Amino acid sequence: MEDEDELLDLVDENDKVINTVNRILYYQKDKKPTGYLRSAELFIRNNKGQLWIPRRTAQRKIAPNGLDYSCGGHVASGEDYLTSLVREAKEELNMDINPNSLAYIKKFYPTEGSPWFRSLYLYEYDEAPEYNRADFQEYYWLTPQELLSKLEEGEPAKSSMIVTVQQVINKLTK
Repeated sequence: MEDEDELLDLVDENDKVINTVNRILYYQKDKKPTGYLRSAELFIRNNKGQLWIPRRTAQRKIAPNGLDYSCGGHVASGEDYLTSLVREAKEELNMDINPNSLAYIKKFYPTEGSPWFRSLYLYEYDEAPEYNRADFQEYYWLTPQELLSKLEEGEPAKSSMIVTVQQVINKLTK
């Protein structure tokens, strides 16, 4: 679940820490601090090549009822991307993930529509996680192409999902 008191690092255009900010203060539109946030994102892929894709609950502030990454979230102050994913996997999926078992896919740089650094990873796992019901309401096993088709047809999701899934397809088909 979203922790409004969570302390986050602010980074510069080179992803170097320049300050910290409480999550709730960063998202206040009239007083946005200088700098970017960071997030870590993970897709779980089974041996059939399908991604475990959860649907967010209606109570979520960002993309309520939308499709989401298998797990992910803001990188908390003092964390790196991998440490953040290990924490998020425990919180959202009740999973203990070894960071050495995560395959790096790509780092995304801030854009106007996605104003934070994002690092994407892949985790090979064949079972559906025992996910946190406060975060997710249901899930699907979808191939990356099936997911991309749903997103392109207008399925609600986080705004960064289409670009991210396109990168996953590119990376996995090379």
